[in-house]
Amino acid sequence: MKKQLDENRIKEGVGGQAVIEGIMLRNKSHYVVAVRKPDKQIDFIKASIAENRNSLTKMPFIRGVVNFVDMMKLGYKTLVFSANTAGLEEDNNKKEANKSNNQKNDSLAMTLSMLVSLAFAVGLFIALPYFITTLIGINEKEHFVIFNLARGAIKLAIFVLYLLVISFFKDIKRVFEYHGAEHMVVNAYEHGLDPDTGNIRDYTTIHPRCGTTFMFLVLTVSILLYMFTSYFVYTYIYASYTPPKIIGNLTVLAINILLLPIVSGISYEILKLGFRFYNFPLMRLAILPGLLLQKITTRRPQDDEIEVALFALSKLLDTSVGNRTEEEVQADIKASLENNNNTNNTTEEKLCI
Repeated sequence: MKKQLDENRIKEGVGGQAVIEGIMLRNKSHYVVAVRKPDKQIDFIKASIAENRNSLTKMPFIRGVVNFVDMMKLGYKTLVFSANTAGLEEDNNKKEANKSNNQKNDSLAMTLSMLVSLAFAVGLFIALPYFITTLIGINEKEHFVIFNLARGAIKLAIFVLYLLVISFFKDIKRVFEYHGAEHMVVNAYEHGLDPDTGNIRDYTTIHPRCGTTFMFLVLTVSILLYMFTSYFVYTYIYASYTPPKIIGNLTVLAINILLLPIVSGISYEILKLGFRFYNFPLMRLAILPGLLLQKITTRRPQDDEIEVALFALSKLLDTSVGNRTEEEVQADIKASLENNNNTNNTTEEKLCI
């Protein structure tokens, strides 16, 4: 039997994301990444989250931009850990030899990865829909409303198609199952339960605060905001003359990219309101398409995936569990490998005798 939402638990801000063969969960003070290793055991890292004392970053709209950047950084770190741990036994010796070089290159790799991801997103969801709409032949200057509505429809179609395509990949299916397990555990916890493998299956894989819903809101808000961009460019910047078409296009695109922080800030506030006032029909309607998209990005999890999600939550909530670093995880795996090798060598010697 489902319980009512527990407001105190909601205020804890427990949330997370799926990673490779695992789950990251966080609250306001810590985050945990739990990953199932190739030997089927679960290992984890736990770290504190530094409190941001800058009051400016907690202001509405600004906090959305800050949160988006922080989640990108944390998301990259957790994905790297999960990728390393899920296949670490095979490559442990190589990683140990390159450890010093890896430490030096971590920050550079994170920066490059974020820039590449951002460039890919800008190209796929901003530039491509813009130029497709231009090729259709709609005059942006004379019909900026129709132009941007058509552009928005193309943008949303590309986003949905992208999700559908990657959902057929075997590894992504597994990630989407972990995504479902993460949502089910968080839903059960926010309804006042101490989640276990039995009671969390009563809860849905859909959650209002999901990143999928946030991405849909970003795309939707951008449609409305970019409509004013087109109007501004051709009414004020190019009011006295008509520039070459490519110049006008590039000007609009440049301003669109500069507006991304504002778009993410507005989307974040809508997402927070949508969750806080979820029972209000208007707010539920605002985030409904994002909830429907989670039918693609989440799957009903298997028992072993639920086990990882429960493990992550238990380590997050247990204040007696101290921080645990990736280096400690690697050291434990290395020790385990050495023990296995010694055991195998002893067995071979006995056989030879």
